[in-house]
This record gives sequence, C-alpha cells and structure tokens, in this order.
Amino acid sequence: MEKLRAALSRLPQWVFTAATTLLILWLTLAPDPLGDDAPTLFPGADKIVHAIMFGFLTTMILLDTERKRGWIQLPAVRIVSAAVASALLGALIEVAQLEMEMGRGFEWADMAADATGAALCGCGWKMLQRHWSVN
Repeated sequence: MEKLRAALSRLPQWVFTAATTLLILWLTLAPDPLGDDAPTLFPGADKIVHAIMFGFLTTMILLDTERKRGWIQLPAVRIVSAAVASALLGALIEVAQLEMEMGRGFEWADMAADATGAALCGCGWKMLQRHWSVN
C-alpha cells in the first residue's frame, strides 16, 4: 500500500478530479459524444450511468483531498462536502443543458441520479477509508 500511496502522491494535486470533471462535461454537454458507437441500453439505464459518473467524481474528489492531506482519514464534513459539490455540478449541468438548447434535455431524474451516486460513494468512502488511510 505504501508504494501505491507514494506513486499517487507524486501526481499533481487535483489531477483525478480535473480529469473526471472534464470527461463528465464532455459526456453530458456534447450533443452526441459517442456518436454511432453509443451502446443500446435498456430504458432508464442513463440514470445508472449518471449515478456512476457522479459517484466516481465524488470518489476522485475524496482521493485528491486525502492525497493532499497526507493520507489522513477525512472527517465526515469533508466527505459530505465532496458529495454535495459533485451533486451540485450535476444540477448545474442539467441547467446548462436546458439553457444551451443543443439537443440535450433537462431532467429532474438525472439530478436525482447524480445526487444518489454522489451520496452512495461518499458513504462508501466513509465506511472504507480506514483500510487505506494512515490513521
């Protein structure tokens, strides 16, 4: 675990958060990001994808935060803040889709899925961080 922590600590401070945010922005704001390569999914599958994307963003925010703090366990307020920030980005993206009129649509269900994914990953982080944190 020490070698992995050391390797991750050498990376720029917000690299995982920034990369994940850029990927989410592309996937959610581009008119047709996957083009003809988009898989055919069952009805409602996009809500699962939203939950995964924003859960992953929450996880990357927490990973970058813990790396910055020297791998010390994060207090609950930091974990909740990361989940809220992730969910707020999801809400802003939905509003942007409404305002930009680019073939993407505003959906309350997408915002709920974003917040659910963020909250679930925040809870998972809180329960599991003792396994990789210093204290």
